[in-house]
Amino acid sequence: MNINDVKKIAVIGSGAMGHGIAQVFAQAGYTVVMKDIKQEMLDNAVAKVRESIDFLVGKGKISREDGDAAMANLSTTMDTAEAVKDAQVVIEAVPEVMDLKKKVFTELSGLAAKDAILATNTSTMSVSEIGSVVDNPGRFVGMHFFNPVNRMKLVEIIYGDKTSDDTADTLSAASEKCGKIPVKVLKDRPGFIVNRINAPNQALLSCILDEGKIRPDQIDGVMKQMGAKMAPFETADFVGLDVFCHTLDYYAQTLSDDYKPGSYLKEKIEKGELGMKSGKGIYDWSSGSAAIDTKSEAGDITPLHLLAIQINEAVRVYKEGLAESVADIDNAVKFGMNAFAGPFTMASGMQPEQITEALEFLGNRFKLGILEPEPEIRDGSFKTMGQ
Repeated sequence: MNINDVKKIAVIGSGAMGHGIAQVFAQAGYTVVMKDIKQEMLDNAVAKVRESIDFLVGKGKISREDGDAAMANLSTTMDTAEAVKDAQVVIEAVPEVMDLKKKVFTELSGLAAKDAILATNTSTMSVSEIGSVVDNPGRFVGMHFFNPVNRMKLVEIIYGDKTSDDTADTLSAASEKCGKIPVKVLKDRPGFIVNRINAPNQALLSCILDEGKIRPDQIDGVMKQMGAKMAPFETADFVGLDVFCHTLDYYAQTLSDDYKPGSYLKEKIEKGELGMKSGKGIYDWSSGSAAIDTKSEAGDITPLHLLAIQINEAVRVYKEGLAESVADIDNAVKFGMNAFAGPFTMASGMQPEQITEALEFLGNRFKLGILEPEPEIRDGSFKTMGQ
């Protein structure tokens, strides 16, 4: 199958990710059917899409005619067979529960056309394991959109252990038709590219909270002053401390014990203080946004330390063969995290000793082996990786 064969997209799941995926494909001119288990869920999803389309029209981003055309491209159903009938691509966007995803794809594998591409929007789970229930697994692939889907440019196209190049190429082309920037993840590893590069910083944030010597706004305040749209601890609250902890637990099981969430986060969850969605987490969100003191004095852990960690992990990701090039890694981080630039670009103006010292300082202080500098960091050869 190639991109010209793709006319209809089925999206299974109508939550924030599902209806966002449906919207971008509908705007790109595809026929889109969104399926869920309750009509009220579907009605709410369509209302969210309409609200988003109306916002774009109001801002002059798209014309009223194009907005109406996108809405006309979108329909809903509670019948899986009806959703996937004649669909060339089926994208799953159900909750991150492995058994649920396998159940969904067992059904999809039997109902969809035998040559239809089946994709999972998982953000962390093993694509290969999810796809193990699919017949003709060469057509199975990860297609990880970033939230909010209608604004974030990156799509990670993740190879499972059986994914064919044709399948990955077709969904890369489909992503481009939706105005997205696809980056291929060549190996199915925890966190893929973007979340994997950010993972050690998540472990560090947990350690900082447990240590209690630096207030979160001493880091976030500096980041906000530098123009960050969303600072690290603010982001943890935004996604939900329960989700943040779940992700750390997953990495602890699949990457290193260093990722185990600490007592501060666990206590917050026990109290029901989950961040933005509960009104309180690391910060108070009662006003609708995180109450961050941007005038707080900086602590001895700075944005440079967080960047050093990302650079070190990016080197590992490249060495493990997850990406075709350092440019792909840079694009993934830039467009997946709304960053100024990717880690290799940012590192080009830094001295190896500067990065090494930052990593050793943090590794020794918090006893995190995952912060051990890679050999290419120590000797500076990371600057010529991929050349």
